[in-house]
This record gives sequence, structure tokens and C-alpha cells, in this order.
Amino acid sequence: MANTDLSTEFEKISERAKAATSNLRAASQRTRDQLAADAASARNRATVAADQLKDNVSGAHDKVSSQWQEIRGKWQAHVAKARSSLQEKKEQFDAEAAEADASFALSYAVDAIDFAQAAVDEAESAALDAMYARASADALKTGQATGV
Repeated sequence: MANTDLSTEFEKISERAKAATSNLRAASQRTRDQLAADAASARNRATVAADQLKDNVSGAHDKVSSQWQEIRGKWQAHVAKARSSLQEKKEQFDAEAAEADASFALSYAVDAIDFAQAAVDEAESAALDAMYARASADALKTGQATGV
């Protein structure tokens, strides 16, 4: 982990966001059935990513990552509740319920985007803190430490 290039890892966020943006733009031209399939696929990718995050949290990272685990757990509970609610509402057929579903889904999407933007800001801060900590440790090893 010490040799991790944080800027390369951080760039993956941008690449994934660009791919998601492209998918969303293309989705505006898709049919309802195609959108349902796209949404299911996106949910599966999100589940896999969340599972990978869980798998990556081990050993020495547990101490630092326990807070992220808590946030992740709360987020997953929120996602499960929102998806369950969406599924229940999808089973209703009247137009008024469909409009409420659409409003709920839009609010949920905006909240998820806001959460992702905050997570990107936090990831940048954490990466810069890690880089600073590594530079400080290296400076102390070589006797070149200066005041902070």
C-alpha cells in the first residue's frame, strides 16, 4: 500500500464519473424497458463496488476505516430502504403514484450525487493528508524534517 500512486487512484474517480455521465446522456434516448435494464445493471455495479469496498477494509486499515465502514453501512441501509420503497411504488399503477415515484427517484438521485461529490472532496483531502504524512515520515527518516 505504501507504493500506491494516489493521483492514479484518484483519477479512477474521474474516469468512472465520465463513464456514468456518458451512460446518463445515452439513457435519455432509451425506452422504458431499456432504462429498467440499465438501472438494474447500475445497481449491480454499485453492489459489487460496495462489496469490494467492504473486502478492502481489513488488517491495519480497520482502525482508520471503521468510520468509513459505519458510513458505508448507513449508506447501504439507506440505499436498501430507498430501493425497497421504489420497488413497492413501482407496483402501483395510477398516474399520481407514478408521479410521486418519479419525484422520489429524482430526489434520491440528487442526494446520491451530492453524497458522491462530498466523498470526492473527502477522498482528495485524505489523499493529500496521506501524501503529506508520507513526505513527513520520509523527511524524518533522512533527518530533513522542518517545522510544520
